[in-house]
Amino acid sequence: MSSCPFSVIDHRGISQFELRARRADAIGRILGLCASAGAFVATWIFFTCFIIFVGNLPRRTDPWIASVDGAPTLWEAPIWSSMVVNLLLIALFGLQHSGMARSACKAWLHRHIPPALERTIYVYAACAAGFLLVLLWQPIPIVVWNIEGDALRTLVWAGFVSGWLMLLAAALSIDILDLLGLKQSWTFYARRPPAALTLRTGALYRWLEHPMYVGVLLGIWCAPHMTVGHLLLASGLTAYIAIGMVFEERDLERKFGAAYETWKRPSLLSPLPAAAQRWWWSRSNARLWRSGLIE
Repeated sequence: MSSCPFSVIDHRGISQFELRARRADAIGRILGLCASAGAFVATWIFFTCFIIFVGNLPRRTDPWIASVDGAPTLWEAPIWSSMVVNLLLIALFGLQHSGMARSACKAWLHRHIPPALERTIYVYAACAAGFLLVLLWQPIPIVVWNIEGDALRTLVWAGFVSGWLMLLAAALSIDILDLLGLKQSWTFYARRPPAALTLRTGALYRWLEHPMYVGVLLGIWCAPHMTVGHLLLASGLTAYIAIGMVFEERDLERKFGAAYETWKRPSLLSPLPAAAQRWWWSRSNARLWRSGLIE
């Protein structure tokens, strides 16, 4: 037996060096799975806080957590200064969400971490950017509108709730475990090959091309009490969605090609009646379902 510890062979014929490497790999996979589980939990915590934040659900005059109109300011500042801070927070949020979703950023991450953990890193970064926006937001409580009528106020609140429920339903319909990176991390831990990418068009995606975006827009604009600060947030996130949608559609075209082009829904602003849009969608996607290119 050699005196070199790295050449020691155990009864299974495995060197100590290889055994240590296997143990390190196993520990790394376990830590990756734990990190993904943490990202999954962090996302639920963030969206709970963000819905409370946007909805001004605590009392505006005496909030118990940060809200878009009642968060404590870090300093006494003029309106223009608060607007600059808020716009920078929105820009950071948008750049993180859109930038890290691009192929170039993903390729860079894949050179430094296992590809299965790329989505986990994205989720953590998204939560960090989101929490920064919530915690550092500077309220501008100048009233733009305030709905007094009970019936209309209830209708607006119904739109607010429907929007966030639509976001959840859309995430579930395209597999929320995959969306938040937990499924990829599990396959990495279990040493399974990654699942092939497929274009999922079931549930809400049978009727809307971007149900997640529609849900967010309802959630941020359906406000019975709208202030300049809230209006700035809603307008900034709407601009981010409009820009991000362009890049997302380009990525989908590059990944799925003709399958995406055939499935792609007409715009919600299309002059075609809804019944005609549904007819066109069912006709154009029947062959893609049969071929297995979409789910």
